[in-house]
Amino acid sequence: MRYTVALLGAAGKMGSRCTNNLLKADYRLLLCEEGKVSLRKLRNKGLEATPAEEAVSCADITVMAVPDVLLGGIAKKIVPMLKKDAVMIVLDPAVPYASGIPLRQDVAYVVTHPCHPSFFREQKTPEARKDLFGGIAAVQDIVIALIQGSKEKFNTAEEVSRQMFAPVDKCYRVTLEQMALLEPALSEVIGATVATIIKEAVDTVVNDYGVPREVAESFISGHIHTELAITLGVIDADLSDACKVAVSLGKDWVFRPDWKKVFKPEMIEKQIEAMLHS
Repeated sequence: MRYTVALLGAAGKMGSRCTNNLLKADYRLLLCEEGKVSLRKLRNKGLEATPAEEAVSCADITVMAVPDVLLGGIAKKIVPMLKKDAVMIVLDPAVPYASGIPLRQDVAYVVTHPCHPSFFREQKTPEARKDLFGGIAAVQDIVIALIQGSKEKFNTAEEVSRQMFAPVDKCYRVTLEQMALLEPALSEVIGATVATIIKEAVDTVVNDYGVPREVAESFISGHIHTELAITLGVIDADLSDACKVAVSLGKDWVFRPDWKKVFKPEMIEKQIEAMLHS
């Protein structure tokens, strides 16, 4: 079956990658954008935009590749236009988790998100090894959650999601609540925060203590790679006894004792509220 797919935000950061991949699939693809800059980006690729109201009214699948802060408002306009038995795919769990998407009983709703290429995965080509974000050449996994709809619609959404983020290896099916634990809580509140602290630590040893930046960046990137491989069980090894002592000191000096509260439902709600209204 040849699906009609409407892609809103087709020229955006995520949308442009989705556009490039969906153009390779056997779909009737309708690209939706507004604004002179975004429309010019499409024309520069030799592509034309379709008005959203025209596209979504005939689309089997509508993909919402728009910023989270705009998603709720756009969805309120788009959902009434969807045809019966359509599928809406959202690319981030925050707004659906906050009940910001209007739900129709005759429409299926799915959230999907890329895992991004893991540095533990061996990529086969130089192009793939340079694709750190994914969706171009590097193989990555994705996660997908069904908010509402049949198994058949869920399978259709997975097919389209695999194509959007191609090349894809595994597609993990999780609940919406589990996806919110993964993002924002795990990957951003914890992961991105730790990455930011590491960057600030590198700047400190470079700017305040004179360590050459090239040395500091090489040292920390190598150590973090090895330490993650050990702690995540990728390799059969253990942290040294001295390192375990250092970790204990680090947790005492750097992190709050109750940091795991970020995964509690009420804290995830606070995270999403802050992100959507910042």
